[in-house]
Amino acid sequence: MQDQSRERGLDLIKAVCIVLVVIWHLQPVRPEMLADSCIGVFWIKELIRFFYQDISLIAVPSFILVSLYLFISKLSINDGYWKKRFLRLLQIYVFWVGIQFILYLLLGGVLPLPLKTIFRSGGPDLPMTPAIPSIFYYIYILILCTVLTFIFLKLPGKIKLTVSAIVIGVSCVYFFLSPLYGIGVDTRSMRGYYIYIPIAYYLNQHKDKFVRYRWLFFIGFALSVLYEWLFSGTTSAYARLPVLFGVLTFASFFISGWTKASRLVLFLSTYSLGIFALHTYWMAALLSLFSVFCLSDEALLGGGVLKGISLFILTFSLTCISVYLLGKTKLRTYVS
Repeated sequence: MQDQSRERGLDLIKAVCIVLVVIWHLQPVRPEMLADSCIGVFWIKELIRFFYQDISLIAVPSFILVSLYLFISKLSINDGYWKKRFLRLLQIYVFWVGIQFILYLLLGGVLPLPLKTIFRSGGPDLPMTPAIPSIFYYIYILILCTVLTFIFLKLPGKIKLTVSAIVIGVSCVYFFLSPLYGIGVDTRSMRGYYIYIPIAYYLNQHKDKFVRYRWLFFIGFALSVLYEWLFSGTTSAYARLPVLFGVLTFASFFISGWTKASRLVLFLSTYSLGIFALHTYWMAALLSLFSVFCLSDEALLGGGVLKGISLFILTFSLTCISVYLLGKTKLRTYVS
C-alpha cells in the first residue's frame, strides 16, 4: 500500500533526476562515438550534446529545489525541524566523505590535502585513470542552501521580497552574461545555487501559479537554449539560464497532479541518495575491470556505443542492488 502522505510528483522528479545523474556521469553514448559517414550524423550529435548539456544537468539543481521545498514545508509544521534536518545532512556528509577519504588512501592517494578538499569539494578525487571526482560537494552545497534558507525564512515579509528580487535578478543577469564574457562557474560554487532558495520558498507558497506558468517556463527554456547555441556557447555546468528554466519547467510540470507512482519510481525516489553516492564507486570498479580485460585504453569511457551502454546498465543495476541490500541494514539512513 502506498504512503498517501508523500507527494507523488516529488517522487517522480527525484526518480527521473537520479537516472539523469547516472547518465550524465557515465555518458553511455557520446558524439565522438558516431561515425561522420552516417546520414544526418551532425544533428544526431547535436541532439546528444543537447541532452547532456541542457537536460541531464537539470538533475542536481532539481534535487536542491525539491529538498529546500520539503524543508520549508516541514518547517512550517514544526519549528524545530531545522535541527533534525541539519544534523541529518551533517551526518550523511561526514559518513560519505569519510568513505571517499578511505578509498582515496586505499588507492594510493597522498596526504596532506588542501582544506577545501575536506569541505567544499566533498573529499578528494579517487586517484584512478581517468580520475573519479568526488560528487559529495552536492551535500555540502545542500547544507549551505538549507542554512541560508532557514535564515531567509526568518526575514520580515518585505525584506524577504526584496532579497528574493535581488537574488533572482542578479543570478539571471549573471547567468546571461557569464558565457558572453567567457566566465566559467565551478560546479561547487554557490553562485549557481543561491537562486533556488527564493524559488523554493515561492514554489511552496504558490505552487498553483508555478503549474499555471509551466508553458512560460518552457518557452524560457527553449529561448535560452537557442541563445546559448547561437551566440554564447557553454562555459559552466549549472550557472546557466537553460538549466534554471529547465528546472522550473520540470518542477512546474511534475510537482502536482500525480496521485500514484509505480514501484520503480518509489524505489528510485526513496533510495536516490544511495544511488547518487554509490554509482560512481561501481563505475570506478567496472572501469578498472574494463581496463584489465580490454585491449586498448579506448575501452575506458571512450569506447563504442555498445560498450558504453553495457557499462551504464551494469553500473545502474549493481548500484540499485547494493542500495537495496544496504536498505535492509542499519546503514539505511545513509542511502535513503
